[in-house]
Amino acid sequence: MKERIFVIGASLSGINALSRLVGLLPANFPSPVFITQHVGAHSPGLLPQILSNAGRLTALHPKDTEGIEPGRIYVAPPDRHMLVQRGRIRLSHGPHENHTRPAIDPLFRSAAIAYGPAVVGVVLTGQLDDGTAGLLAVKDRGGTTVVQEPSEATAASMPRSALAHVQVDHCCKLAEMAELFIRLANDDPQPPEQANLDELIEIENRIAEGIFDLQDWWKLEGMSVPCGLNCPVCKSALYELHDKRMMRFRCRAGHAFSAESLLAEQADSRETQLSALFGSLTEEATLAKRLRDAPVYKERVDLTRSLSGKIQGIERESAQVCEWLRALTDLVEPDPDGGLYTSESGFRAGQL
Repeated sequence: MKERIFVIGASLSGINALSRLVGLLPANFPSPVFITQHVGAHSPGLLPQILSNAGRLTALHPKDTEGIEPGRIYVAPPDRHMLVQRGRIRLSHGPHENHTRPAIDPLFRSAAIAYGPAVVGVVLTGQLDDGTAGLLAVKDRGGTTVVQEPSEATAASMPRSALAHVQVDHCCKLAEMAELFIRLANDDPQPPEQANLDELIEIENRIAEGIFDLQDWWKLEGMSVPCGLNCPVCKSALYELHDKRMMRFRCRAGHAFSAESLLAEQADSRETQLSALFGSLTEEATLAKRLRDAPVYKERVDLTRSLSGKIQGIERESAQVCEWLRALTDLVEPDPDGGLYTSESGFRAGQL
């Protein structure tokens, strides 16, 4: 009995790529398709309508515990991880992964656990590397891995990361990918040759599902080492996972980062702190100016001179902070399609 499932992850320009891909699938496509597209928490959730209009298959935001039907496209709703269980879908408010919810890795891991070699994992256009760890899980469980040809992707970082870390089965353009989908959907999956890191995959899946407990943490702690860094979200200690194929981190609250997403989050945190410092300096200078100019202090030359000096000093400090903030926005990728990039103009642009 054929029971293929397709799980797809996309970020920057993913809506265009997904529309093209689903538009090439036939009305009698027999397998369910699960899509995580990076969207903001307050997105209006129009992607199912867009995809339904783009092709012949019905796309929808599923409800929690909804049963899986063949030939449907299930789209992760805003601010929820979409997880696959055997025969049904779970929606979770679990910790952000790679600074986003919904994230691609939780979908891929859950599908790999539930359906093993029947899973076809697909990484499309996007910044950074969400989806790479999940694609490794699909590969570990014997599933088929597919990556969009980087030269076709608007943002090649996610496809390139997947190709660098995973022994990908197929790398192709969207038109070829649709033909591949049809062929795979009508072919019985092969049994897996091996399954690695099962316990780690399962623990990470429980974290995404929001049922992480102390026993899980103690096990995860044994599979990782303190890295001397703090989580930029909750400030608790970060642990580096024992997975030599890809540098990944988790904190005790469950927030997960690849090395690149952690670097981007640290850059965002630095910008936030610098902006707060600039605001604090502005408030201090504003109050000092009000005191200096107040009529009651006009006769106190020593005080007004001191306040004027203070204001000048703050002006110099705020100018320096402004220069640091400008330097942050001037950072650019050494390779526009590579991995490292300015945080605000890069990853944020993927939050469609």
